[in-house]
Amino acid sequence: MVELELWSYTFRRSNLVELAAAAAAAGFACVTTTPSLFVRSGGHDADLHARVADHGVRVTFIDGLCTALPGTNLPPGEPTIDDCIAMAHATGAGAINVVHATGVPTPVDELADAFGVACSRAAAENLRLAIEFLPDTGIPDFATAAAIVREAGASNGSVLLDTWHCARGGGDLAALSDDDLTLVGGLQLSDRSPEQDDEPYVPRRGRKIPGAGALPLAETVARVHAARPDLPIGVEVLSEEVDELGLDAGSRRLAEAARAVVAEARSIR
Repeated sequence: MVELELWSYTFRRSNLVELAAAAAAAGFACVTTTPSLFVRSGGHDADLHARVADHGVRVTFIDGLCTALPGTNLPPGEPTIDDCIAMAHATGAGAINVVHATGVPTPVDELADAFGVACSRAAAENLRLAIEFLPDTGIPDFATAAAIVREAGASNGSVLLDTWHCARGGGDLAALSDDDLTLVGGLQLSDRSPEQDDEPYVPRRGRKIPGAGALPLAETVARVHAARPDLPIGVEVLSEEVDELGLDAGSRRLAEAARAVVAEARSIR
Protein backbone atom coordinates (compact mmCIF):
# COMPACT_ATOMS: atom_id res chain seq x y z
CA MET A 1 0.00 0.00 0.00
CA VAL A 2 1.31 3.46 -0.92
CA GLU A 3 1.88 5.70 2.07
CA LEU A 4 1.13 9.43 1.99
CA GLU A 5 3.51 11.94 3.57
CA LEU A 6 2.56 15.50 4.63
CA TRP A 7 5.42 17.99 4.48
CA SER A 8 5.20 20.41 7.37
CA TYR A 9 5.96 23.61 5.45
CA THR A 10 2.43 23.31 4.06
CA PHE A 11 1.02 24.35 7.46
CA ARG A 12 3.40 26.83 9.00
CA ARG A 13 1.29 27.89 11.98
CA SER A 14 0.74 24.52 13.65
CA ASN A 15 2.98 22.67 16.05
CA LEU A 16 4.15 19.16 15.23
CA VAL A 17 1.64 17.34 17.44
CA GLU A 18 -1.24 19.31 15.91
CA LEU A 19 0.11 18.51 12.46
CA ALA A 20 0.36 14.82 13.33
CA ALA A 21 -3.22 14.73 14.58
CA ALA A 22 -4.61 16.39 11.45
CA ALA A 23 -2.44 14.28 9.17
CA ALA A 24 -3.56 11.05 10.83
CA ALA A 25 -7.24 12.03 10.61
CA ALA A 26 -6.81 12.75 6.90
CA GLY A 27 -5.08 9.43 6.20
CA PHE A 28 -1.43 10.43 6.00
CA ALA A 29 1.04 7.86 7.34
CA CYS A 30 3.88 10.27 8.02
CA VAL A 31 4.84 13.92 8.41
CA THR A 32 8.03 15.96 8.33
CA THR A 33 9.35 18.71 10.56
CA THR A 34 11.53 21.74 10.13
CA PRO A 35 14.13 22.66 12.76
CA SER A 36 12.07 25.69 13.76
CA LEU A 37 8.92 23.59 14.05
CA PHE A 38 10.81 21.09 16.19
CA VAL A 39 11.86 23.84 18.59
CA ARG A 40 8.43 25.49 18.55
CA SER A 41 6.88 22.13 19.43
CA GLY A 42 9.07 21.75 22.52
CA GLY A 43 11.22 19.06 20.96
CA HIS A 44 14.20 19.69 23.20
CA ASP A 45 12.11 19.51 26.35
CA ALA A 46 9.42 16.92 25.64
CA ASP A 47 9.04 13.38 24.31
CA LEU A 48 7.92 14.65 20.93
CA HIS A 49 8.43 11.29 19.23
CA ALA A 50 5.92 9.57 21.50
CA ARG A 51 3.39 12.40 21.26
CA VAL A 52 3.46 12.23 17.47
CA ALA A 53 3.39 8.41 17.46
CA ASP A 54 0.29 8.51 19.68
CA HIS A 55 -1.57 9.72 16.59
CA GLY A 56 -0.40 6.74 14.53
CA VAL A 57 1.98 8.65 12.27
CA ARG A 58 5.75 8.91 12.13
CA VAL A 59 8.25 11.64 11.27
CA THR A 60 10.30 10.97 8.13
CA PHE A 61 12.43 14.06 7.39
CA ILE A 62 14.11 16.96 9.13
CA ASP A 63 13.61 19.74 6.56
CA GLY A 64 16.18 21.06 6.19
CA LEU A 65 19.88 21.42 6.75
CA CYS A 66 21.26 24.60 5.16
CA THR A 67 24.81 24.72 6.59
CA ALA A 68 26.37 21.57 5.14
CA LEU A 69 27.39 22.90 1.71
CA PRO A 70 29.80 25.64 0.60
CA GLY A 71 28.68 28.76 -1.24
CA THR A 72 26.01 29.99 1.16
CA ASN A 73 25.79 33.18 3.17
CA LEU A 74 23.66 32.33 6.16
CA PRO A 75 23.23 34.23 9.43
CA PRO A 76 24.80 32.83 12.59
CA GLY A 77 22.74 30.28 14.50
CA GLU A 78 21.48 28.20 11.58
CA PRO A 79 21.19 24.51 12.58
CA THR A 80 24.24 22.36 11.88
CA ILE A 81 24.26 18.74 10.79
CA ASP A 82 24.77 17.71 14.41
CA ASP A 83 21.71 19.76 15.38
CA CYS A 84 19.64 18.07 12.66
CA ILE A 85 20.92 14.63 13.65
CA ALA A 86 19.83 15.29 17.23
CA MET A 87 16.38 16.33 15.98
CA ALA A 88 16.14 13.21 13.83
CA HIS A 89 16.90 10.96 16.79
CA ALA A 90 14.47 12.88 18.99
CA THR A 91 11.60 12.45 16.50
CA GLY A 92 12.47 9.11 14.94
CA ALA A 93 13.10 10.70 11.52
CA GLY A 94 15.27 8.65 9.19
CA ALA A 95 16.36 11.39 6.80
CA ILE A 96 17.51 15.00 6.57
CA ASN A 97 16.78 17.31 3.66
CA VAL A 98 19.85 19.32 2.53
CA VAL A 99 19.18 22.74 0.97
CA HIS A 100 21.60 25.19 -0.64
CA ALA A 101 19.66 28.16 0.77
CA THR A 102 21.12 31.56 -0.27
CA GLY A 103 23.65 29.55 -2.30
CA VAL A 104 25.56 30.98 -5.25
CA PRO A 105 26.99 28.97 -8.16
CA THR A 106 29.61 26.64 -6.69
CA PRO A 107 31.71 23.98 -8.46
CA VAL A 108 30.03 20.60 -8.41
CA ASP A 109 33.16 18.89 -7.11
CA GLU A 110 33.23 21.20 -4.07
CA LEU A 111 29.56 20.57 -3.39
CA ALA A 112 30.05 16.82 -3.84
CA ASP A 113 33.01 16.75 -1.45
CA ALA A 114 30.99 18.53 1.23
CA PHE A 115 27.92 16.38 0.60
CA GLY A 116 30.06 13.25 0.87
CA VAL A 117 31.38 14.40 4.26
CA ALA A 118 27.83 15.09 5.44
CA CYS A 119 26.66 11.70 4.18
CA SER A 120 29.45 9.97 6.12
CA ARG A 121 28.44 11.81 9.28
CA ALA A 122 24.77 10.88 8.70
CA ALA A 123 25.58 7.26 7.89
CA ALA A 124 27.32 6.90 11.24
CA GLU A 125 23.94 7.76 12.77
CA ASN A 126 21.96 5.48 10.41
CA LEU A 127 20.41 8.45 8.60
CA ARG A 128 19.89 9.35 4.94
CA LEU A 129 20.45 12.72 3.26
CA ALA A 130 18.54 14.13 0.28
CA ILE A 131 19.47 17.26 -1.67
CA GLU A 132 16.53 19.50 -2.54
CA PHE A 133 17.31 21.60 -5.60
CA LEU A 134 15.95 25.16 -5.73
CA PRO A 135 16.01 27.61 -8.64
CA ASP A 136 18.09 30.73 -7.90
CA THR A 137 20.55 28.79 -5.72
CA GLY A 138 23.80 27.02 -6.57
CA ILE A 139 21.80 23.79 -7.00
CA PRO A 140 19.03 25.06 -9.30
CA ASP A 141 17.84 21.85 -10.95
CA PHE A 142 17.64 18.08 -10.81
CA ALA A 143 20.68 17.63 -13.06
CA THR A 144 22.94 19.58 -10.70
CA ALA A 145 21.65 17.77 -7.61
CA ALA A 146 22.06 14.41 -9.35
CA ALA A 147 25.61 15.24 -10.41
CA ILE A 148 26.51 16.04 -6.79
CA VAL A 149 24.95 12.83 -5.50
CA ARG A 150 26.64 10.71 -8.16
CA GLU A 151 30.06 12.29 -7.60
CA ALA A 152 29.77 11.98 -3.81
CA GLY A 153 29.03 8.28 -4.28
CA ALA A 154 27.42 7.82 -0.85
CA SER A 155 24.85 5.04 -0.58
CA ASN A 156 22.77 7.15 1.83
CA GLY A 157 22.74 10.22 -0.48
CA SER A 158 19.85 11.07 -2.79
CA VAL A 159 17.87 13.84 -4.50
CA LEU A 160 14.61 15.25 -3.19
CA LEU A 161 12.24 15.82 -6.12
CA ASP A 162 9.90 18.77 -5.62
CA THR A 163 7.62 18.93 -8.66
CA TRP A 164 6.98 22.67 -8.18
CA HIS A 165 10.65 23.62 -8.09
CA CYS A 166 11.38 21.31 -11.00
CA ALA A 167 8.78 23.01 -13.19
CA ARG A 168 9.53 26.52 -11.88
CA GLY A 169 13.16 26.07 -12.90
CA GLY A 170 12.20 25.02 -16.41
CA GLY A 171 12.69 21.31 -15.83
CA ASP A 172 10.67 18.64 -17.59
CA LEU A 173 9.48 15.89 -15.27
CA ALA A 174 8.83 13.60 -18.22
CA ALA A 175 12.45 14.00 -19.37
CA LEU A 176 13.92 12.46 -16.20
CA SER A 177 15.52 9.13 -17.07
CA ASP A 178 14.96 5.86 -15.23
CA ASP A 179 18.52 6.17 -13.93
CA ASP A 180 17.70 9.67 -12.61
CA LEU A 181 14.67 8.37 -10.76
CA THR A 182 16.69 5.75 -8.87
CA LEU A 183 18.40 8.72 -7.16
CA VAL A 184 15.14 10.10 -5.77
CA GLY A 185 15.08 9.82 -1.99
CA GLY A 186 12.04 11.98 -1.30
CA LEU A 187 9.08 13.38 -3.22
CA GLN A 188 7.07 16.58 -2.79
CA LEU A 189 3.99 16.94 -4.98
CA SER A 190 2.33 20.20 -5.88
CA ASP A 191 0.87 21.39 -9.15
CA ARG A 192 1.52 24.30 -11.48
CA SER A 193 -0.15 25.89 -14.51
CA PRO A 194 1.70 27.12 -17.62
CA GLU A 195 0.67 30.76 -17.13
CA GLN A 196 2.57 30.78 -13.84
CA ASP A 197 5.82 30.73 -15.81
CA ASP A 198 5.11 34.37 -16.72
CA GLU A 199 4.27 35.46 -13.19
CA PRO A 200 6.77 36.71 -10.59
CA TYR A 201 7.84 34.08 -8.09
CA VAL A 202 6.50 34.74 -4.59
CA PRO A 203 8.09 32.50 -1.95
CA ARG A 204 5.66 30.24 -0.09
CA ARG A 205 2.79 31.11 -2.39
CA GLY A 206 1.27 29.98 -5.66
CA ARG A 207 1.52 26.21 -5.50
CA LYS A 208 -1.57 24.36 -6.64
CA ILE A 209 -3.19 21.34 -5.06
CA PRO A 210 -2.28 18.18 -7.03
CA GLY A 211 -4.67 17.84 -9.94
CA ALA A 212 -5.44 21.57 -10.15
CA GLY A 213 -2.62 22.35 -12.60
CA ALA A 214 -0.98 20.86 -15.67
CA LEU A 215 2.02 18.92 -14.34
CA PRO A 216 2.21 15.18 -15.16
CA LEU A 217 2.00 14.21 -11.50
CA ALA A 218 0.44 10.77 -11.98
CA GLU A 219 3.09 9.83 -14.54
CA THR A 220 5.80 11.11 -12.19
CA VAL A 221 4.42 9.14 -9.25
CA ALA A 222 4.14 5.99 -11.37
CA ARG A 223 7.75 6.23 -12.51
CA VAL A 224 9.19 7.23 -9.13
CA HIS A 225 7.32 4.45 -7.39
CA ALA A 226 8.50 1.92 -9.96
CA ALA A 227 12.09 2.96 -9.23
CA ARG A 228 11.63 3.50 -5.47
CA PRO A 229 8.58 1.55 -4.23
CA ASP A 230 9.67 2.15 -0.63
CA LEU A 231 9.11 5.92 -0.78
CA PRO A 232 6.00 7.60 0.60
CA ILE A 233 4.22 9.98 -1.75
CA GLY A 234 4.79 13.40 -0.23
CA VAL A 235 2.68 16.53 -0.60
CA GLU A 236 3.90 20.10 -0.03
CA VAL A 237 1.52 22.84 -1.14
CA LEU A 238 2.30 26.37 -0.01
CA SER A 239 -0.63 28.51 -1.10
CA GLU A 240 -3.27 30.96 0.06
CA GLU A 241 -5.95 28.38 -0.80
CA VAL A 242 -4.54 25.84 1.64
CA ASP A 243 -3.92 28.54 4.24
CA GLU A 244 -7.60 29.51 4.04
CA LEU A 245 -8.72 25.91 4.38
CA GLY A 246 -6.74 25.58 7.60
CA LEU A 247 -5.00 22.59 9.11
CA ASP A 248 -7.82 20.05 9.36
CA ALA A 249 -9.74 20.78 6.16
CA GLY A 250 -6.52 21.47 4.28
CA SER A 251 -5.02 18.14 5.31
CA ARG A 252 -8.15 16.31 4.18
CA ARG A 253 -8.18 18.13 0.85
CA LEU A 254 -4.52 17.36 0.19
CA ALA A 255 -4.93 13.71 1.13
CA GLU A 256 -7.87 13.38 -1.25
CA ALA A 257 -5.86 14.99 -4.04
CA ALA A 258 -2.84 12.78 -3.37
CA ARG A 259 -4.97 9.64 -3.36
CA ALA A 260 -6.45 10.65 -6.71
CA VAL A 261 -2.95 11.07 -8.17
CA VAL A 262 -1.89 7.69 -6.78
CA ALA A 263 -5.00 6.02 -8.22
CA GLU A 264 -4.27 7.52 -11.64
CA ALA A 265 -0.64 6.42 -11.32
CA ARG A 266 -1.75 2.84 -10.74
CA SER A 267 -3.73 2.88 -13.98
CA ILE A 268 -0.63 4.05 -15.87
CA ARG A 269 1.45 1.11 -14.62
